[in-house]
This record gives sequence, C-alpha cells and structure tokens, in this order.
Amino acid sequence: MKYLFIIFIILFYLFYPVLENLWVEDYIKINSLEDKNTHETLLNIYGDPLQPCQDNTNDKRGSWDNEGYCSEIGGGVHQICFDINHLTKDFSKHTKQSEWSKERLDKNHCMCLGAWALYKARQDKGEIESTDNELVCESIPEMALNKRYINKWNTWNGHELPKQIKNGVDALYNQCYNKTNDINKKNFLKDKYDKLLKEL
Repeated sequence: MKYLFIIFIILFYLFYPVLENLWVEDYIKINSLEDKNTHETLLNIYGDPLQPCQDNTNDKRGSWDNEGYCSEIGGGVHQICFDINHLTKDFSKHTKQSEWSKERLDKNHCMCLGAWALYKARQDKGEIESTDNELVCESIPEMALNKRYINKWNTWNGHELPKQIKNGVDALYNQCYNKTNDINKKNFLKDKYDKLLKEL
C-alpha cells in the first residue's frame, strides 16, 4: 500500500502540467502593461512602480509572490522576471537543474540571480547558445540590484562559475538599458548599476 501511494505521488508530479491544462478552462493572457496592476510600494529597476511578472491569471507556478510579483515577500521566491520561450526553454537544464523550464514554455517565471548569472556566464564562455531578449525588465524590482540580494544568491547550487555574478549583473543592465528609449529610465538604471559596481 505504501508503494502504491509513492507511485501515485510520482505520477501526479510528472503529469501535473497535463492535468492542470485539462482542468483549467481558460488561461487569461495579460497582453499589455495597461492590463496589469502595479505594486503599491515596490519600484522596478527603471524607478517606476513594479509590474507583475505573472502573465496568465491562472498560472500559479512562476515563483512569484501571491500577487504575481517577483519579490521575496508574500510567498515569492525570486526577483528576475524571465520570459521562457522557444529560445530559452532549456534555461533550467543549462543552469544544472532539472528540465522544469520546458514545462513553462510561453510563460514568465521569476528566476534567482544565481541561476540567471550562471546562464549568462555559460553563454559568455560559449558553452551554450546566446540569448538577449528574455528579461521582462518592468517586472524586476530595483532591490535585485543591491549588494544584499546579490550576496544572497552568489552561490546557490554548487555549479557556479568564477565571477558569474558579474556576468549576470552586466547582462541584466545591458539588456534592460537597451530595452527602453526613456532617458529617465535609462538614468535610473545606470545610477543603480554604477552604485552596485562600486560595492562589489
């Protein structure tokens, strides 16, 4: 009986994404920033109110907080909002985790800075294919660019590369700086980045 229960748990875990799609009638896609609420107190890396990373109202598996934000409050785990698409679906495999990101295809997910940094460091070394448009910058809180957060995720799974955090911070800055044409947003991000570099 004990073995049947264990087998049931394993099968449920493996087939949960399929079951979830059968039970959930409609995933409501949030198509624009106008459709999203903004956070009342947290700012993003552009200095604007933080946008939710959650882009499907029924998607509860993105490591975000209870309101869909990449914050470490209210049940949230990570702070780097990442678009998992056909180019980035192997993110978890490339960061030496299980292949869970394939199950998140065409959905956003809050990643930890350690995994993001390893992903970018491996790209910079030519170990995996480069990507350059996977971040949802409006949904990354400004606190992701502070020393305390970076120190928390500098090591995380034992597969780190030397100075990978620098790769991750530089890639985040470059990608998000280039994604906006708003000079105020660029200046806010550059100030955060420059201050952080002095602290590292």
